[in-house]
Amino acid sequence: MKSQVKWGIAMIIIGLVISPFGFPFLLIYAVPLILIGGGLIVYKGREEIIEEVVEGGK
Repeated sequence: MKSQVKWGIAMIIIGLVISPFGFPFLLIYAVPLILIGGGLIVYKGREEIIEEVVEGGK
């Protein structure tokens, strides 16, 4: 498993764990953690694709 996936899963879990404890106040921290974690998982392979295109153009 790549490090982006590990960090993404960790951020989502942390966001889900802290959200119920201080519901209205900790959502400021929980929602961005969940969104960033999801973004890391969704875009995990983008840098490899970009590097291949740059290297192939030379």
